Amino acid sequence: MFSIAYVILPFTDTPPADAITASLGRFQRGRRGDLPDDWMAFHDETEDLRSAHETQFTFTDHGKNGLGIKGGPEALWYINGESVRSEMRRRDMQSWYVRFADTMDLDTFHNLFGRRLERHPLTGDYGRWLNPLGRWDWWDLGGRFDGYIMGEPDRRSMGRKFGQVSSGQNSGRAILSNIEDQLRTALGQEPVDSIEVGSDRNIELAATLLADIEADREHACPGALVLPPGSVKELLRWLDTWPELGPVEAFAWLSLAPDASWQEVVKACYSRFQDHWVAGIAYHH
Repeated sequence: MFSIAYVILPFTDTPPADAITASLGRFQRGRRGDLPDDWMAFHDETEDLRSAHETQFTFTDHGKNGLGIKGGPEALWYINGESVRSEMRRRDMQSWYVRFADTMDLDTFHNLFGRRLERHPLTGDYGRWLNPLGRWDWWDLGGRFDGYIMGEPDRRSMGRKFGQVSSGQNSGRAILSNIEDQLRTALGQEPVDSIEVGSDRNIELAATLLADIEADREHACPGALVLPPGSVKELLRWLDTWPELGPVEAFAWLSLAPDASWQEVVKACYSRFQDHWVAGIAYHH
């Protein structure tokens, strides 16, 4: 899913591209080895794995068309389809109706048919080491929201837009682009061109955005706001509307009530930082 965030930054000697990159860096999604170890926290997924272990599944081997799976939709993520197909071939079965908990314990299930979650060294729980502040997989300055921060979204072209300033190469970005190209080919449509987005249409003064939100202009209210580094604790810097409005701890710092509206939050941020500048970024999460 793509959203737009406005990154609020002070005027300094740091080159703008470096300032944007540094501000967003702490919110990169990633696993252990991708990001600094002190950014990581263990995300316990034992109960989700247990749900897959106890779900009644029906697996159907469709050959070149892959493996069909019927069962709990949330549990599917924890099943290694290739391991299941290998076991079905060993048993000479095209369909397999199975509840793994009836034939093996949780540890055996994970080792044979799970997606190789990590074990916590102290508790033995199953899960992954992730960045709990992670919000984005990749981002571009402007991107598909080119010009939105100025109230002038670019509707002149249907090309695939990317920013001159971005988080760089990403496997997920490449996969989505390839899928899009394949679908267009299957539908007999021409591939879209890649369009480089200029930086000048995707930065604005916070004071200008404050005036815009006071005038109730839609573009002044993004999906997320990123406060300047050092202004508050890191876990309070990314303000968002999804999956819920928060973090509410930041609202007190902005002298707002816990049930403040998103427009009130955005207005308070512009007011607090009206001597700053703001970059509009498109991010995938």
